[in-house]
Amino acid sequence: MSWPIPKTILVLFLLVLTVPAGAATLQLEGPAGASLTINDEALGFFPLEGPLEVVPGIYHIRSEMPGHITFETTINLQRDTDWQRVTVRLFPLSRKTAWSSNLLFAGLGQHYMGKKTRGYIYNGLEAGGLLVAIGAEIQRSNHRQDYLKLKDSYDQAINADDIARYKEEADQAYSDMKNKEDLRNAGLLVAGGAIVVSIIDALVFFPAVSAGPGSGVPSTGGTDTGLLDGTNPLATVHARVTLKF
Repeated sequence: MSWPIPKTILVLFLLVLTVPAGAATLQLEGPAGASLTINDEALGFFPLEGPLEVVPGIYHIRSEMPGHITFETTINLQRDTDWQRVTVRLFPLSRKTAWSSNLLFAGLGQHYMGKKTRGYIYNGLEAGGLLVAIGAEIQRSNHRQDYLKLKDSYDQAINADDIARYKEEADQAYSDMKNKEDLRNAGLLVAGGAIVVSIIDALVFFPAVSAGPGSGVPSTGGTDTGLLDGTNPLATVHARVTLKF
């Protein structure tokens, strides 16, 4: 036996299914001039015009400003009634930490300043130089032992042929030992040079700027993010920044 569904109830049910989801509220505050990125999408600079209306979900927030440690955090907005306030705090970089970190290992100061590419270059130079130096020193030590044994045999030799043979072999072992010694010194020079250059790099290129909001025309889009009509959810955030070096 089937029961007919009233037309009014059916219409209401279909309306519920077609009503778009609500928007959660995300309020972001940070220092003027700091860049803002949410889920790898650049939004501009602080200050924003107001809270953002976003669909529920997970948001990775990143903010940067030259001369400061990067701020990163992740929030989870589960319901359309959620309201989340995030205060971005950017702590200034320390010039002393930037250059002195390279004393521990070349490139650490560059990683600290956010210059990862240069950091990896200095990392590779010191690591490579040290590996070459260690390998060369092991081989030098082996050649030295061979040289000392051959020299001792040469000193004790009586037969002319043995004297000539031991002398030739001892000379070759000594030459090999010196070559590995030179290679060891070159590796140490590269590793030490990487430390020195990375320290100079950190001192010369230490990021120190003054930043603040520029005089650009503010956005007229308000904080309606367009989430409910399918447009770019964060496209209406605009700002301009002035940097002074």
